[in-house]
Amino acid sequence: MFTSVSRGLRPGWLKAHRAGPLAAAACLLASACAVGPNFSQPAPPRLDRYGDPPGQRVLTGDGATQTIALGQPVDPAWWRQFKSPSLDALVAAGLKNSPTLEAAKAVLEASHNQARAGAGIFFPQLSGSASAEREQYSPVRLGQAAKPSTFNLYTVTGSVAYAIDLFGGERRNVEALLAARDRQRYAEGAAWLTLTGNIVDAAIARAGYADEADALADIVDLETAQRDSLTALYHGGAGALADVLVVEQQLAIDRQSVAQARQRQAAAVTLLKTLLGLENGEVTPAAPSLADLATPPGAPVSLPSQIVRQRPDILQAEAMVHQSSAQLGVATAALFPSISITGDYGANSLSLGKLESPQGVFWGIGPAITVPIFQGGTLWFGRKAAVANLRAAWADYRQTVLAALEQTADAMKALETDAQVSAASRASFDAAAAGARLAQANLAGGIVSTTSAATQQIAADRARLLLVAARSQWLQDVVTLDLASGGGWDGAEGATRVAAGDAK
Repeated sequence: MFTSVSRGLRPGWLKAHRAGPLAAAACLLASACAVGPNFSQPAPPRLDRYGDPPGQRVLTGDGATQTIALGQPVDPAWWRQFKSPSLDALVAAGLKNSPTLEAAKAVLEASHNQARAGAGIFFPQLSGSASAEREQYSPVRLGQAAKPSTFNLYTVTGSVAYAIDLFGGERRNVEALLAARDRQRYAEGAAWLTLTGNIVDAAIARAGYADEADALADIVDLETAQRDSLTALYHGGAGALADVLVVEQQLAIDRQSVAQARQRQAAAVTLLKTLLGLENGEVTPAAPSLADLATPPGAPVSLPSQIVRQRPDILQAEAMVHQSSAQLGVATAALFPSISITGDYGANSLSLGKLESPQGVFWGIGPAITVPIFQGGTLWFGRKAAVANLRAAWADYRQTVLAALEQTADAMKALETDAQVSAASRASFDAAAAGARLAQANLAGGIVSTTSAATQQIAADRARLLLVAARSQWLQDVVTLDLASGGGWDGAEGATRVAAGDAK
């Protein structure tokens, strides 16, 4: 019923007025017109591409191949593309327990009920009252010299009022409430999308920091052994103090790096708990390692024309335009007369037992009209403010669309860069690892010293750090692209949560 109130609005009175006085008069007499602009959905972006012509792009790096497919829909449960059961469990727990998402649902329910409450204006408003009073009647007030009398007065009254929405102010108000409800529905979608994205991003970050800390810890162990060896050579007269100090300095730097990586890892775990609605003292949920996360073979990307119908933030901005448009209609209708029909029926009696007596019955019915004559500019400038608010809403909508297109284009470019960096990091690590293996073979053959072999292994572990960073960044940029494309959210209330399967 409430959707039909919004969609069933007729062309505005101002538009009918431009069509001619007779058409405007017929429109007004039919009580079917609503002043103010009629909202229409914004047109999609002029160009349905991101710089380059639409098509597929194949990315290769670190033994993985990924295809960017423009125009392909994003899976609502997009996180499953990482093929990690523990990651799926984290997201499911977050969707079930997150206070942020629960708050968004509650606000949506409130806005829905507010819209239903506003639609009540289209029904007759019935009310009843009853009173019992002890009164003293004074004839002197009427110029009479009689003595005053004291009596009981019992009154029962029923009233009915109905507003004739001649200029559509009430319809526009309900339309604004419905748009506000839609805006909150998309706000819930944005909260859903942000929550899932933050959970996956935090899980990837935790895994990356863990591998980084492990690699740094291995380096610290090697540098400690290298320092001890050089120190022994120095004390034996076969080494230089400068070599010891160089290793000692680097060892201190790397110990600091280990502590920082462990701190970042712990912070990522704490963030995960918060996102899952857990207290920090509760048991840490199982989280995937970097090796548990697969590089998705496909990277679907929505086209600009699809993104403006999918991303909750864009749909929120669109709903804000709709709400502002309807509020302009409300402000315009306030400039015109308001008409209502009211009726009263009741009875007075000096005793409760005689309330049904015909002598005490009273009633009245008739129309009432209120005409705004002078309001000190309140209504006029209120409408001008509504016009400015509508312009601002349109500008915000356009800016939101531009930002979404920018994010999507940047995310695609980031994936291309990630593939290149990942391939270069893999080549660097493979070369360093081969050098470390060769150094170990030469050490066994007595060709190189222990210190030299340790230096080669440290170089391999530093190359491993770069490989870990490149892989983590690639996976996180996949998350960014999925979110930029709308994360599979289709704008339907609860549709994405249902499509997510076991998310509840």
